[in-house]
Amino acid sequence: MPIETKKSAAYEAYKLKARAYQAVYDDFRYTDAQREQLIEFIAAAMKVIRGEAEFDSLKRLLPVRRLDKGQQPNNSTSHAFDARFMNEWASIYVNTVPKRDGTAGFEPALFQVDFRPEMNIPRERLEQLLQLKTAPGWTADGGNLQYEVAQLHGLPDFNGGVFEYAPLEQPQADFNIEVLFTYLNGPDKNPYTALRLSSIQISRDYLTPEEIKQCNDKKLGHLPQTGERAPKDGRYMAMFADDALTASVPLDQRMQTFGEGHWLGPAYVRNPATGRQDSVHAWWHWVGPDPFADELARLFPSNERQRPG
Repeated sequence: MPIETKKSAAYEAYKLKARAYQAVYDDFRYTDAQREQLIEFIAAAMKVIRGEAEFDSLKRLLPVRRLDKGQQPNNSTSHAFDARFMNEWASIYVNTVPKRDGTAGFEPALFQVDFRPEMNIPRERLEQLLQLKTAPGWTADGGNLQYEVAQLHGLPDFNGGVFEYAPLEQPQADFNIEVLFTYLNGPDKNPYTALRLSSIQISRDYLTPEEIKQCNDKKLGHLPQTGERAPKDGRYMAMFADDALTASVPLDQRMQTFGEGHWLGPAYVRNPATGRQDSVHAWWHWVGPDPFADELARLFPSNERQRPG
C-alpha cells in the first residue's frame, strides 16, 4: 500500500476514534451522587483556604494523585487530587506555597476545580454553602459579574461570565479570600440565569503590612492601642485584631489599670505551645473607674500619682 494511502487511512481511523470520544464526552451526565460529593469537597476546601482546617483534611476525602509546579501564585506547588469520581476529564487541585514564617511545611493559597464538561450547580447554592457576598465586578451596574472577552482577534466573545465574591466574614489573618465562579450561558444567553458551572476558584489575597494596618484601624481604630497614652484613669480591657484570640483569652486576664497619660503596653497571652506569656499588640477599651482607686487614695493620700509630662 502506498505511503500516502496509509496516511490517509490512518487519518480516517483517527477521525472515527475522535468522533467516538467526542460522542462519549457530549453524552456524559453527572449523577446527583457525584455532584454532592464534589460540593462536600468544595466546602472542605473553603475551610482549608481560610486557615480553619488542616490541608490533610482534604486528603481524607480524596487522595492526591501527583504534584506539579503551580501556575499561581509564584513559587507554588500544585497538588492534583483524584477527580476520577467525576470522570477522566475534570481536575481538582490545591496550590500551596512555602510557609511565610520560614518554618518547614507549606500553606494553601489557591483551590480550583475545572469541570469537563460543565456541571449544573445554581450559583445560589454555592453562595449559601460558602457564605458569600458579591464583590464589585467590572460591569457598569456595579454587580459582581465579570465578562471575559476573547483574547485572540477574530474569535467570538466568551459565552458566559465570571462572578466574583468575598466571604460574608473574612478570616482574621493577613490575607483575604476571593471566590470566582465561571458559568457558561444557557440558551437565553443570559449569564445571570446560567447553570453550567465551568470552574470555581477560591484563593488567598495576601495583604501588605499597610493593608493589614488599615483593616485593623477600620475595626478598632477608635480605641487607643499599644504604644499610645491612656486618655483617662481607669480599668481597660484588651482587644486584639484577631477576634478568635480575643474570645479565647478570659476577660479577667485582659483587664489592666492605667492612669491618665500613662503608656499603654501590650497584653500578655499564654502560648499553649511554649507555656510562656507572649506579648500581643492590643487595643484598649475603657470599661470604667478602678473600683479600688478611691480606697487607695484614702489609705495612702501622700502617694497621689503624678501625671506624666
